[in-house]
Amino acid sequence: PDAYIEINNFYTLTVYEKGAEVVRMIHTLLGAEGFRKGSDLYFERHDGQAVTCDDFVNAMEAANSVDLTQFRRWYAQAGTPVLTIQQTYDSSAQILTLTISQHCPPTPGQAVKEPLHIPVTVGLINKDGSIAPCKLQDNSQASDEVILQLTQAEQTFTFEGLKEQPVASILRGFSAPVKLVMEHS
Repeated sequence: PDAYIEINNFYTLTVYEKGAEVVRMIHTLLGAEGFRKGSDLYFERHDGQAVTCDDFVNAMEAANSVDLTQFRRWYAQAGTPVLTIQQTYDSSAQILTLTISQHCPPTPGQAVKEPLHIPVTVGLINKDGSIAPCKLQDNSQASDEVILQLTQAEQTFTFEGLKEQPVASILRGFSAPVKLVMEHS
C-alpha cells in the first residue's frame, strides 16, 4: 500500500501469498530466461540491501527491456480480479473467439480499480483429447499454448485454423490469481 497505520498488518497470509503470485506472474510474462536475467540484475544491484517491490520490478524491466508500469497495479490495488470469458466458435470460418473482461470489485479506500496486466495462459484441446493448435489471427506461429496479455478492461482474442470446436483450457499453470467465470454462446 501507499500508506499504512500499523506495519504488522503487512505480515499476513494474504500478503505473503499475493506476493508470491505476483512474482510468479512476472516469471510467466518474461519466461524462465527473462526472469533469470532480471533476477541476476536484481541481486547484482541490491545484494545485502533493504529493497522495495519497485526495485525488483525495475530490475526485471531493465534486464528485459520491457515496461511493467501497468503490472505494478498488482502491488497497489487490493482485491481479487474476476475474469469473465465469453467463448464463441464459428465452424464455417474455423475460428474460436475468446472475449475476456476483467473487473475488480471495490475495496475499502479503492472504489474504482484500473485494469491490471494479467497473463492468461491458454491451451486448446480437441474432443478426442488431442492438442489443437493455438494460432492467433495475425500471428504466423502455432503452438500448444499461448500466453494472452490482458491489459484492458475487455479484449478479444481470435484463434484460427480450428477444424472443430475445441475446449479452451484457461489459466494453465494457474497463470494468474483470479476468479474465473466462463460464458458460452
